[in-house]
Amino acid sequence: MLNLCIFGGLGRMGHAIASLVAKDDEYRIVSVLETSDAVEAASDYGRATGYSKNDVILTSDGVAALEVCDVVLDFSLPAGFADLMTHLKAKPRPLVTGTTGIEDKDARLDAISAAVAVVSAPNMSVGVNILFALSGLVAELAGDTSDIEIVEAHHRTKKDVPSGTAIEIAERIGMTTDRPIIVGRERGTQTRDRGVYIHSLRMGGIAGRHAVEFSLEGEVLRLAHTALSRECFAAGALRAASFAAKAAPGVYSMIDVLKLKSLER
Repeated sequence: MLNLCIFGGLGRMGHAIASLVAKDDEYRIVSVLETSDAVEAASDYGRATGYSKNDVILTSDGVAALEVCDVVLDFSLPAGFADLMTHLKAKPRPLVTGTTGIEDKDARLDAISAAVAVVSAPNMSVGVNILFALSGLVAELAGDTSDIEIVEAHHRTKKDVPSGTAIEIAERIGMTTDRPIIVGRERGTQTRDRGVYIHSLRMGGIAGRHAVEFSLEGEVLRLAHTALSRECFAAGALRAASFAAKAAPGVYSMIDVLKLKSLER
């Protein structure tokens, strides 16, 4: 059984992971690392999330949280990421991180990846990572002759704009077509540049919706993914945790976890 520590375990993804782990004999949540204010407000992880499979250490003490776990799952906020890196340098543990909106995230992860395996991805769902791979493939086949636009939609409380998933799609297209990423359009008169355009919607309780359209002469090719609930992200995170627990030190993506290298461009 794999013992998990969730950094940010009281958030939306923490609840989704807890719901899946409660029904899966391969995993258990043994610790949750949160801010001192969040710990004081919740006091008990089971009561806060409905998780009753086993007792869970809910703490703001990084050493105590990491001491008992095999793998750390990070679904926190950018403000706490530096603290997590400090904790992991002191007590290395394999890491699965889905937190987005962090500057120089790859460079920060390099500091711990010499000691442990790190799976870093802006989106953990199986479907979205197939979308990543296909976007690069389609761009290679049709990107030079098409206009490319990405539209993403998330719940009204999502803070980072555009989403990390939309940026990843655009970067994969750009790596193949050498196109810049352009976020939105301003009001006024303008011509269409050669870039990959991203548009963001923030509304209601949408878990996640992404579409990339390649407009060619007389036709449009559309790749799209809709998350019906956060369970798809949680299921992918657990697969990543199993991968990280066994992998050699280094930085990996969900493409590695899902063995999609044959599609990647």
